[in-house]
Amino acid sequence: MENNLIYEDSEVKANKFNVYCLLVIALLSILSLLLNEIGVFTLNKLLVRSSMLFMFFFASTPAMILFIHDILLKKEKSMLTFRWFKPIIMTIAYVSVVILCIALSFHVVMIIIIPTMMGAQYKKNIFIGIPSFLVSFLMVTVVTFGSFILGEYDANLLTPLTKEEAMIISNRLSLLDGQRIIEIITHYVLPRCLCVAALDYIGYSSVKRTTELSDIQLELSNKVKEEALKTSKMQASIIEKLADVIESRDLETGVHIKRTKEYVAILVNRMKKMDEYKDILTDKMCDYIINAAPLHDIGKITISDVILRKPGKLTYEEFEIMKTHTTKGGEIINNILNEMGNYDFIDVCYQIAVSHHEKWNGNGYPNGLSGEDIPLPGRIMAISDVFDALISKRVYKDAMPIDEAVKTILSESGSHFDPKIVKVFKDSLDEFYEVSLS
Repeated sequence: MENNLIYEDSEVKANKFNVYCLLVIALLSILSLLLNEIGVFTLNKLLVRSSMLFMFFFASTPAMILFIHDILLKKEKSMLTFRWFKPIIMTIAYVSVVILCIALSFHVVMIIIIPTMMGAQYKKNIFIGIPSFLVSFLMVTVVTFGSFILGEYDANLLTPLTKEEAMIISNRLSLLDGQRIIEIITHYVLPRCLCVAALDYIGYSSVKRTTELSDIQLELSNKVKEEALKTSKMQASIIEKLADVIESRDLETGVHIKRTKEYVAILVNRMKKMDEYKDILTDKMCDYIINAAPLHDIGKITISDVILRKPGKLTYEEFEIMKTHTTKGGEIINNILNEMGNYDFIDVCYQIAVSHHEKWNGNGYPNGLSGEDIPLPGRIMAISDVFDALISKRVYKDAMPIDEAVKTILSESGSHFDPKIVKVFKDSLDEFYEVSLS
């Protein structure tokens, strides 16, 4: 799927570039018409007018279609993405160049390489390779003989006609006997075919090389993604197992882990849409924070059941031991997850585990951080953790009514919690209620 998107994107860019190329050809036709009108060229005016005006509108067709479809009608899917748009562009390019060459004389026949170069913009194109050689040979022949009949006077080709005699098409046609056809093919068609063939080969080689490199890059990219996916699955598995360990210590803690992750997801998904967080809370960072949330209390596995499940209030000494679950959690994360290599994710896990009990006013633990010195993941986790703890029954307390818990969170804005995140919490109450009742 990813490979197809990359391929389609390259084709869209090539289509856009080639539409611009056709517009340049269209402008060249108008320039040629004007130069012939003022006498710089001395070609048949009726022929040049009719052919150049036709070519202008013909070469402009893709751009006009694109403008109407994408700009005026504002279609959701751009015309550049349609598969049939590429062959239309290339067909118009070949026909336009043939018309230009015939009308302006075979002296400009080398511009026949323009469609080949346009075709080289695509990763895959039926006009590149052997078909390109055959089409180019045919075009050179058509242009050479077409310009012989309709184009500018050339003493080498049209001897013994004078310039005035050569301007009459019937006189040109009278020269096309078997011997003259052989001369034109030998001295004009073949040399040009060889030049065009060489340039076609360069275009073909360019496309082939680009395609090979692109395929190699995609293959390497896929391998990297596969490894990243394996690492991600391994991380998820380890986090799940660690969460199970925490849950096995205390059933209530297990439920708490699941709900706090959902609360964190609510806050993060709303915050990333805010201007002040959009550069920080990228999609990847949001995933890191959400997936790291279940590990916020991992350090509690080091705390004795005597303290962890004590039905009454903890003594000062016991609370000091309980507070160590933050730093112990950070140590566990570094020891266990460090081998996985995704250091950005590990850092978020560490921040959440260590700093989710810090307070905005600096009265939290373990490091007494304040304000924005507290890592953002920790600040987000703090509200989610405290809200669920308030509304949950514990061995040492009854559950607090949800409305009262909300008032508690709001009242501690600017003291315990980041005021901006409290506002997000307030705006997300319906979602918090829904999760709390699940």
